Amino acid sequence: MVTSPGHKLGQMIGNFLEEMFGKDLVSFSEKYRFYCDRKGERPEVRGRRRKVTWEDNRGNSHDMDFVIERNGTFEQKGEPVAFIELAWRRYTKHSRNKAGEIEGALLPLKETYQETCSFIGVIIAGEFTEGGISQLISNGIQVLHIPFNVIVECFKTKDIDLDYPEDASDDLKRELIQCWESLSDEDIEEIEQCIKRRTETNYQRFMNALEQSLLRRIETIRLVPLFGEEKNFSKVEDAIRLIEEYPETNSNNYTFKGYEIYVRFTNGDKLEGRFQNKNMALKFLRALI
Repeated sequence: MVTSPGHKLGQMIGNFLEEMFGKDLVSFSEKYRFYCDRKGERPEVRGRRRKVTWEDNRGNSHDMDFVIERNGTFEQKGEPVAFIELAWRRYTKHSRNKAGEIEGALLPLKETYQETCSFIGVIIAGEFTEGGISQLISNGIQVLHIPFNVIVECFKTKDIDLDYPEDASDDLKRELIQCWESLSDEDIEEIEQCIKRRTETNYQRFMNALEQSLLRRIETIRLVPLFGEEKNFSKVEDAIRLIEEYPETNSNNYTFKGYEIYVRFTNGDKLEGRFQNKNMALKFLRALI
């Protein structure tokens, strides 16, 4: 299948951004002993497939650009703690639809893996409307926006002008591709550093939010056996011990209704659930360890 120069150029920009941010996310994950999964080989986990795919609780599969896992390795799939998408758009006319696509993937996955996933985010590059960005933020999605003019100005330092008109000829696009393919690794690194410098405040804000979410700790656990008195714990293990030893019938012959569990984290996040029996409550708590 022949790829048009315009399509190939778009792919090159997307791959550049994926590699640029992928290196930082992998480094971040290794620093804190997480595993960052991204497109590529991982045969013990996904066979011959290269895409990173997770399924929500409705049976829908979603391809992700980056998934940070707890207890994951190259050979073993872990529990997801962060889902991060990356999107490039050259023109604003496509940005609102893309925002909807991103929400349609991230929000169901956050709901499905709420016991372990504390962060959903998107790195959007290019032209995006304020309405599209606000739509994402209002749904609890962390956003890092790399404006189109920043990308253009940083590539211009290497004599590549990506600010071409929508009706630009294929010959012009082929010329841009040839110039790009002639860049050295050092040239690419300098463009990456230029983009990071120009977006330093927003970039650091995004990474700080990721760090705070993944390094959050449990502040308190409130456990309510529904026929008994309220118990509060600061450690998951203590809550587990009480449930393991708790009789689900008592001397007053009240019918046991279940457990309500409320968890508050140091970064302000909250998690709660109601469980009909001991096994369901234990599964919920053990996912937090």
